[in-house]
Amino acid sequence: MVTTRQVRRSHYRSLGLVGHGQFGRVYCAIHRKTGQFVAIKDLHKDRFPTHKFLRELRFLISLEHPNIVTCHALEHSSSGRQLVLDYCEGGNLRSILNSDTVLTLEEILGFMLDILSALSHAHQEGIVHCDIKPENILLQLTPGGWTARISDFGIARLSQEGHTMEMGHTGSPAYMAPERFYNQHPKASDLYAVGVILYELMLGYRPFTGTPMELMVAHLNQLPDIPDSLLPELRDIIAKSLQKLLPKRFKDASEMRGALVKLYQRVKSGQLENVAVKNRELPAVTAIPELNFIELPHCAQVIGLVPLSSQIETGAEPNRLFSDANLLITCCGREVWFYHWSDQFTNPPTTSRGFSLPAPVRQFISTHYGGVLVTDTSLHLLSMSHGLGRIALSEMPMRATVAQSGRWFALCHSQPNRDHLEVNLHQLTIVPTQPVKISFVRQLKVPLRGGELVTLLAVDSAHLAVVVRQRSRTTFHIATRRGSYMGALEVNLPLHNLVPAARPYRYLAQEVGHSNSLILLDLKPFRVTRYRVDIKPQWLFDTIVGYGVVDSEGHCSLVNEEGEIINRMAGLPVPHAMAQISPSQFLWVSSTADRRRIYNLDLAQMGLDIVF
Repeated sequence: MVTTRQVRRSHYRSLGLVGHGQFGRVYCAIHRKTGQFVAIKDLHKDRFPTHKFLRELRFLISLEHPNIVTCHALEHSSSGRQLVLDYCEGGNLRSILNSDTVLTLEEILGFMLDILSALSHAHQEGIVHCDIKPENILLQLTPGGWTARISDFGIARLSQEGHTMEMGHTGSPAYMAPERFYNQHPKASDLYAVGVILYELMLGYRPFTGTPMELMVAHLNQLPDIPDSLLPELRDIIAKSLQKLLPKRFKDASEMRGALVKLYQRVKSGQLENVAVKNRELPAVTAIPELNFIELPHCAQVIGLVPLSSQIETGAEPNRLFSDANLLITCCGREVWFYHWSDQFTNPPTTSRGFSLPAPVRQFISTHYGGVLVTDTSLHLLSMSHGLGRIALSEMPMRATVAQSGRWFALCHSQPNRDHLEVNLHQLTIVPTQPVKISFVRQLKVPLRGGELVTLLAVDSAHLAVVVRQRSRTTFHIATRRGSYMGALEVNLPLHNLVPAARPYRYLAQEVGHSNSLILLDLKPFRVTRYRVDIKPQWLFDTIVGYGVVDSEGHCSLVNEEGEIINRMAGLPVPHAMAQISPSQFLWVSSTADRRRIYNLDLAQMGLDIVF
């Protein structure tokens, strides 16, 4: 999964570019020996000279606070210098502002308290940040919310330093206090920037907009328009933080934080309603047209679809007579049925075979060679050239994953009373004219530490993720298919129901205890995004326009890449099993006591106000 190319001569292995700072790029990386996960801030020597580098390094080393990004190490390369920092997997505050995420008043106040707590500490150390803006407020996810941490002290100043022409108007004009345009850098200028951020979070826009020159004029001369719709206490706090004259602002970060704490406590105690600040405008619900369906002779709790083209295994040109034909696999308990299935969806499928397995089928995993049926105690390979055969058997319940290439698989047993998991890796050799060969590769030991196994993931052709949940934390232990341990990626969320997306290394997931959350998890580069949906999902799926969620009553919402709900549907048959045919087309099985139906659900044919 991880790349072998190094960003620089380093003890760290790059997992990908995650952002561009004012003076260089930022990568997420993992320590080659310890597996520690970090951010690498690459400061190009031409854009970030030695004295500026030493300034930021001095500030980072002197500041230790839970709401300030910590510096762990310093490295050098031919292109410049690198700072090794804490990695914040939730992106930055700008990503929240740009998304369709609806924040509650409690969450907004929580962000402000985090920021002001960090600034209070920095100001006590005599350091003025000078560039407080949403891009420099990094986020770490917590169950149901976020923790804010200040980063990027590249242009920070010591409060006792005099005026220097070199600093000029360095900063972000949209968040700069009036005195900053006169090259003054008091502590209160950071509080002014916090006031602008608070205004933006509450209303969705900044108090002043325009070109840098227009912004300077506005900050120097114009009073901000603070709507009467805001709470009076909140209006007063914003107005005081955005005063033009220094003596009229809060005297320090602690005073401003104290004013917000009083408001925060009233929200927490229920004295003030914790309502969403900017209401989400949801699209109207689309009534579903009558869907095509076919009656199935048997129930289906697990389904899978395998193309019947010869090119799957041999690489030869596909047989045109069967280019639109598939093998439909349906499973109910220990029973398995095969059907010949046409993409035309015009005739009932023909039962080709039915048989029983030793244990109930929990999952069907598609591979390039066909697929694998997974039960609690066995794996069964379905190959177009070799038919069906068992490839693994266990006396105890197990979890398993299979690479999409079909060349290897992994399985393990969860032992609640043990402190580690034993993951067995196997190589699978499938040659059309020869017997299937199964080779044991290695046993990998993964720390459990009182947690529970969530699932195994074959994240690409060469890497495996063992997902372990410990109370409010989920850890992804990454290893190669040869059993070499690469390190651990940790999320401060309890996750379940992980579903692979079409984008490589991306998974959809749900958050335990927060039923309206949709989690987007990227393993490379590592990033976690939380979207909030209007229903309580039971099913997650990937679509050509983003992502879909379905609840237990047949309501469905489609969410785009920015977290915006772009369509809502009602009246869908409640799915009991699902298989994706294309980015917009699905087979959808719904069962009741007296009927079992399989539906052809094509989003492009649903009359939605979406361009597919």
